[in-house]
Amino acid sequence: MKLWVCFLIYILGLLKGALPATALDGEFEGRFKAGTQYVIDSPDLHKDFDSEAELRFGVLGNAWEKEEWQLDYELSADAKQVDGPSEQASLRQETDVDLFRAWLRLDNGRLTIRGGRQKIMFGSGFIFRPLGFFDTRNVTGVVPVTRGVDGLRSTFYLNDTSSIQGWIVPAKINDRMIAGLRWEALISEVESGLVAQYHPVSDLDDLPQFGQELIQLGYHFKGEYHAGLWSEGRVDFERVKENYPFRFDAVVGTDYTFDIGDGLHVLLEYFLSTREPQYTQDDAKGDRTIHQFGLLLDQPVGADVAWQLFSLFDVRDGSFQLVPQVEYTLTSQVFLYISGKWGGTLKTNRTAGRLFKETVDFNGTEPNVGLTVVAYF
Repeated sequence: MKLWVCFLIYILGLLKGALPATALDGEFEGRFKAGTQYVIDSPDLHKDFDSEAELRFGVLGNAWEKEEWQLDYELSADAKQVDGPSEQASLRQETDVDLFRAWLRLDNGRLTIRGGRQKIMFGSGFIFRPLGFFDTRNVTGVVPVTRGVDGLRSTFYLNDTSSIQGWIVPAKINDRMIAGLRWEALISEVESGLVAQYHPVSDLDDLPQFGQELIQLGYHFKGEYHAGLWSEGRVDFERVKENYPFRFDAVVGTDYTFDIGDGLHVLLEYFLSTREPQYTQDDAKGDRTIHQFGLLLDQPVGADVAWQLFSLFDVRDGSFQLVPQVEYTLTSQVFLYISGKWGGTLKTNRTAGRLFKETVDFNGTEPNVGLTVVAYF
């Protein structure tokens, strides 16, 4: 990460000194986010309120432009302070100061090359993301964002409806690199894509499956026939000595907006995960096959209010989670969120559910109700 930052600052410094004052421009932007959640029936020796404050600030703009080529950039950092049971249980750091984005992008309209800390996301899934190789979002949270990774990514547009994209991400162990390739095209009004990635054992412990050597193959499709329809899936082949056991993750989904009020949007997804016995087990219950459903309802109410409700259900262990949220627009740049979380299980064992469990220590699935303010500047 430090290498990318130094490289970015160095290049911008050279450009600022070598180019006319009008060639290098930038726009400052950021956001402030502060919120607290009251944890209902917090575990013993844990605080009742889980609070967070975040400040993000950065600059983005054009560094150089000549004929059809353009070089732009983004450099932003954020600082977070957390207090409460999630920090006590080591689920989150008390203080976290880090770069959020730090990249340079060279673009001529057909070829794009971007290097640095950036967002690498694709696929059609909304709640469940089998192709979220670098996606760290909590989609049910308030204004979810992904942290991004340090890497080099290039995109070549074959025509107006198809492209090829490749990326490499340092694995931070010796000279190992995560490398991937993706093809995407619009075929008969259906967004289609194929993905291949080699994932060595890495030190990127904030990403899923960082400690496994994998060959990953995936697909995604998205179209519309009266309602929105999509599917996304991935097969992982893990290197275990001389064997390659596999894991298969897939999601199928649909959504439709009903003519109720200002429009009631309903989204439903089904998620399947299954693996061979030799594949590394990362499920706490030891289940090799998992079935889950996700439902999202959302609707605007006038110009200043919108509500949404996430509902998640695990078929195998009977656990579920409901996450309601109401958004109030206070000004064009300031928003107030009232949110909650409530979980349970349809079975008698309440200590080992994937979506809800009761434990001695705080685990993050406990019911809560919260208030969050987000201001953009």
